[in-house]
Amino acid sequence: MSSSSSDKVRASHILIKHEGSRRKASWKDPEGRIISNTTRDAAVSQLKALRDDILSGKSKFEDVASRYSDCSSAKRGGDLGSFERKQE
Repeated sequence: MSSSSSDKVRASHILIKHEGSRRKASWKDPEGRIISNTTRDAAVSQLKALRDDILSGKSKFEDVASRYSDCSSAKRGGDLGSFERKQE
């Protein structure tokens, strides 16, 4: 059984860490100083504002991810790559 391109999905994301994050360091905050002082509510508010900018066309997802995401995928515009559907 071979898989077709429709069996794969591509995923991207923007991660904003906060004081409750498991690991309080990132590529842009190696010491975790900003992350440790960011509340969950502040992180959610920032993500909502970024989402609004993307949906309105003011900003491109890739640019926002590259600048704001705490994940190392930021260097790829938030791209996490391709996955098989239903892959866990």
